[in-house]
Amino acid sequence: MAQTKRKVKRFVIDVNSFISIFINKEHEWLLNYVIKNKIEIFTDKLLLRELIRVLEYKKIKNILPFDTIFYIRFVQNLSINIDSQTFNLQSPDPDDNYLYDIALSANAKLLVTGEKALLNWEDSPIETVSLSDFKNLF
Repeated sequence: MAQTKRKVKRFVIDVNSFISIFINKEHEWLLNYVIKNKIEIFTDKLLLRELIRVLEYKKIKNILPFDTIFYIRFVQNLSINIDSQTFNLQSPDPDDNYLYDIALSANAKLLVTGEKALLNWEDSPIETVSLSDFKNLF
C-alpha cells in the first residue's frame, strides 16, 4: 500500500499565545500537536526577543515552573528561525507588524494570536486565528 504524503502546514504563533501555552503547561501538547499534524512554526529574531522580554516579567516568571532559557530553547527547537523581510504593512497594532513579516516571508498560512485587534483585522494578508481555534484545527 502506497503512503500518502501529508501536506506540511506553515504557521506563526504570537508571543501571547506561546505565553498562554506555557502558563497552562501545554508545551508538551504543542510539541505533540506540531509533530502529529506536520506543522512548521516560524520565528525570527524580533519574535524571540519579544518572547524573552515577556518571559522576564516578574509576574510571568512567578507563574511558570521553568526558567526563561527552558522556554526559549523549547521555541527554538520547535520552530524554524528565519530572516524575515519587511513588508511595511499597516496592521491595527504597528508593534505586531513583525508577525506579518514573518508569516509573509515564510509563506505561512496562519497567524495564531490572542490579540483582538489582529483577530478582527478584515484586511489581514494572512488568516489569523485564536489559540483555541488553532487547538481545534486538526
